[in-house]
Amino acid sequence: MPTPTRPKAHKKRPQPRRSPIQGRAQATVEAILKAAAQILERHGAEAATTNAIAERAGVSIGSLYQYFTDRDALIDELVRRHIAVMSSVLGEALAGIRDRPLPGAVAQLVAAIVAAHRVAPRLHQALHQCAARQASASIDHFETELELRVGEALRARSELRLAAPELLGAALVQALGGLVRTTLRRDPKRLDDPAMAAAMTGMILGALEHAPRHP
Repeated sequence: MPTPTRPKAHKKRPQPRRSPIQGRAQATVEAILKAAAQILERHGAEAATTNAIAERAGVSIGSLYQYFTDRDALIDELVRRHIAVMSSVLGEALAGIRDRPLPGAVAQLVAAIVAAHRVAPRLHQALHQCAARQASASIDHFETELELRVGEALRARSELRLAAPELLGAALVQALGGLVRTTLRRDPKRLDDPAMAAAMTGMILGALEHAPRHP
């Protein structure tokens, strides 16, 4: 009989070695994170080694490892902070969306997703590249929460009578998010064109029009 294979152990997220309680320690952590963000924005994920980050931050590599066990732990903290800002921007941009007529609500959703992805777009792109190598619970949680919010909003629209609002909400968020990220990477000025927002709004309205409905 073949020897049964053991399930792969899930890699635990590295935790900081030391909590930056004192002001000087906190300043060191902030300098390290700022340096990492700058390298990621300007040179991409490959350039953001711990040695390069420590050098740019003006600290020793030993000081960096006092607070972050490795590069993954440092990137995780950057992702967590970045997603927190994106979530705040998104929440403000979505205020009152349920009370608007459907076309206006869809246009507001498009504007909200664009606004959230405009938060440090180069850093966002680099963090996505990093997340392709290491599973990022923070990014997954942010995207899943947005999908759920859109799905719930679609279900609340009784006039739509959608058969699978949560599934449609997830598909729309993923499609729109991918489109915005690609546009930011290739031609960011295009997002300032009202025609682009109109095209994305029309894409969503078209999907809603042809979505399966309850009898």
